[in-house]
Formats: sequence, structure tokens, C-alpha cells
Amino acid sequence: MAHDDRTDPRCDADALVVRARTDRESFGKLYDLYYDRIYRYCVRRLYHRCGAEEGCADTFLYVAAHMPQFRGTTEREFRCWLYAVATNTVNSHVRRTRRRGELIQQAIERGKLRSVSTNDSPRSTGAPDWNECYQAINQLRVREQSIVILRFIEELSHEEIAATLRMSPGAVRVALSRAIEKLRKQLLPPEKPFPTSRER
Repeated sequence: MAHDDRTDPRCDADALVVRARTDRESFGKLYDLYYDRIYRYCVRRLYHRCGAEEGCADTFLYVAAHMPQFRGTTEREFRCWLYAVATNTVNSHVRRTRRRGELIQQAIERGKLRSVSTNDSPRSTGAPDWNECYQAINQLRVREQSIVILRFIEELSHEEIAATLRMSPGAVRVALSRAIEKLRKQLLPPEKPFPTSRER
């Protein structure tokens, strides 16, 4: 039996993207679909609710203004473009502010950045808590931060990250590998050398 493309949800999403270029109601549906994801992304890059709200608003204002010129025809293309705009917006915000470290400290003090599990002690499991993770990510280069968050938090594929950041998938993999190595050195205790026969 032949597959009816009209029943494929992806086709509906693709059609919505095309209609949203000229139809405000369709764009409103895209806004509703993606607002939470983009806001969450901004929070995880900026660590502060007010900054995230501003970044999210600026992202959708830009997208709304430039939607008629968007030439993508699929939901995937729109998603990559949306994350690219959000990434540029966040990076611009980071460059403008010199209070980023203060914002992270405030978030930690307010208990906004909690450990992965409230039942397990990070020290007992050997795993770093989210306070440490976010502070370590903050030490990465801006592009590395984007790649790490997009890959492990937003769960974008290497290809989608490449389209978002205008890199090749290979370059994304190399940059991600280097970023992970930096995080590993910051978050994991140094490996102890294997004891010699005398030390045993």
C-alpha cells in the first residue's frame, strides 16, 4: 500500500513553515511550538531568567521581521535557522555584558542550578553537579559553549549543529571533541598513576 505523504506530520510542519512566511497565524503557531525550547536554550547559555527572556524576545523579533525572506521549505531548515538566530543573539548578549560571572554566582546562590540528582551526592557518585558543569561550560570559548549546549541539552545532531553554526559536520565533531576534553579536565579528578611494586 502506497504511503500517503499528507498523513506525515513532517509534511504538516513543513507546510506550516512555508505558510508562516506570509501568514501571521501560521507564524504564531511556530512561535508557540518553539518558544519554550528557545527560552530554555537561552537560559542554559545565559544562566539568568531576565537575560534569557530578553534573548528569547530578541530572537523571535528578528525571526518575525525576516520570515518573509526565509527561503527554507522544511521544519528542519527553520529549526536550524531559529537556533542560529538564537545563538547569535545570545553571543551578542555575552559580548555586551561583563556581569556574566556575577549572574552565574547569583544563580548558584539562589539554588537555580541544582545537581543532576537530588538523591545522590555528587561527591559520593564521582559525578560533578550542575553548578560545576555550568561553570566549566562557561570557561569554554563561545562557539564551544554553543556546540556543547546544542548537542547535549537541545539534542541536535552534528549535521543540524553544522547547519545552525555554518560549520561542516566534521568541524563540529572536532570542536565538540576538544570541548569535551576541556570539560573532562575541569570536572574529573586527575587519574592516579598505577602504583609501582614498591608502593604496593
